[in-house]
Amino acid sequence: MKNRFEVSTEGMRDLHAGRPLWSLAKELVANSWDEDVTLCTVTLRKTRTPDHDEVVELMVEDDGAGFRDIDDAFTIMAPTIKRLNAVVRGRFNVGEKEILSVAEEGTVETVGTTIHFPKEGGREITPNNRTKGTIVSVTIERPWSEYDETIEALRAFLPPSNITYTVNGVEAESRVSIGTTTGALQTVLASGMGQPIRYTIRKTPIDIYEPLNGTGHIYEMGITIQPIDMPYDVDIQQKVPMPPNRDTVTNAYLQDVYAEVLTVVAKDLEKSEASEAWVQMGVEDQRTPDDTVELVMKAKIGPNAVLHSTDTFANENAHDAGKDIIHPRTLSKKERQRFQDVGLVSSKENYGLKEKGAGLEVVPEPKITRDMELVAQYAEWLAKKLLGFDIVVRFIRMKATADNRIAQYGGKQLDFVSDRLGHKWFGMIDGTPTQAQTSLILHELAHEGFSKTPHTGEYVHRIAELGAKATHLAMNEEWWTPTK
Repeated sequence: MKNRFEVSTEGMRDLHAGRPLWSLAKELVANSWDEDVTLCTVTLRKTRTPDHDEVVELMVEDDGAGFRDIDDAFTIMAPTIKRLNAVVRGRFNVGEKEILSVAEEGTVETVGTTIHFPKEGGREITPNNRTKGTIVSVTIERPWSEYDETIEALRAFLPPSNITYTVNGVEAESRVSIGTTTGALQTVLASGMGQPIRYTIRKTPIDIYEPLNGTGHIYEMGITIQPIDMPYDVDIQQKVPMPPNRDTVTNAYLQDVYAEVLTVVAKDLEKSEASEAWVQMGVEDQRTPDDTVELVMKAKIGPNAVLHSTDTFANENAHDAGKDIIHPRTLSKKERQRFQDVGLVSSKENYGLKEKGAGLEVVPEPKITRDMELVAQYAEWLAKKLLGFDIVVRFIRMKATADNRIAQYGGKQLDFVSDRLGHKWFGMIDGTPTQAQTSLILHELAHEGFSKTPHTGEYVHRIAELGAKATHLAMNEEWWTPTK
């Protein structure tokens, strides 16, 4: 069909002028690598305009067969067979046009044809005697401060093993991957020429490298896409879904990549690394296998971790048994669920008191005396005054346990172990609570909240705070009196 549109070079220039020079240059390298080449050289040179403005001259040359269709050098979005192949990089047919739109002038010299794009605009097409390879050269106004950064970024590419790739005469560093995996990742393909590009899932090799400068990047078949929050360079060996600028991927795609890499490196994670955001994203991805999640869990929270429970007795019992108490809020909801799927349990599950069954058991106190009722009233009053909410008070007896606990608090419930305290303990003097009663109640109420190690840290501060509040309450307000 006849073209319906014209493309404004100035408008395109405005869209791409803010991109780093290496990001524009990478499209020329990607186009070269997509062809049957054995050599690709990038050359940069600093120079000045007649007005002494700083300029960078850039040239990319290869030894391939040249352009299949010379019109591709100046046609935007032309149909291309690259859209049918998942293991080549191109699909938009805009790469060299982006940098040419920004350049002061440029030239494409390929087999049989030279196209010059002069400073004043337009293009000049002439024949040549070239029989092999392509050279794309541009002169582009850029501050020289960008020169070294561009060279460094281009040298960080990961060329295919069959291509000798140099930047200013220096061959890109040959890197050995620290691991390779195969993952089913999203890609974009057309089923035939003239057919629409569609998203599809395809298995692909994923190569993992130590980063050159400490910052990880994601690559598409050796060409850098963007930095990532992971201490690895990750090279995807198929088309990566990206916008036309080819400089970013979606968070969902990145999470899938994190999950795939995690299966390779989880066994070597240190505790600090296991707490990084990319690891959490990988754990939350449902594709991450359980054995990998278990390795991350052990690295992050240790092999003896249990989740904090509202049952403070269970927390203390677990702590005394050498368990690390982990508050659920320190894990994301999805991360916590994945950890629970592979064995993380609440302290209450294994260390809490159970109303029935084997192990630690409790039974209700069969006989509630008037003194016990008064202590319950007093505890409820103190909780309301000091904590600001109502609690439930129970009287229980413990069976089949060597634990010497005389009271416990958790989930806004205070239990007195009446058979261990003895009926005399609940006695008041003329309706006035004893010091022992106040002390025990404050001790238990201070468990409201989380302390990683019971009876230390935050707990100590809370019990001091409750004691101070109770003292000032006694000095300044009417104290509790028994109800009839």
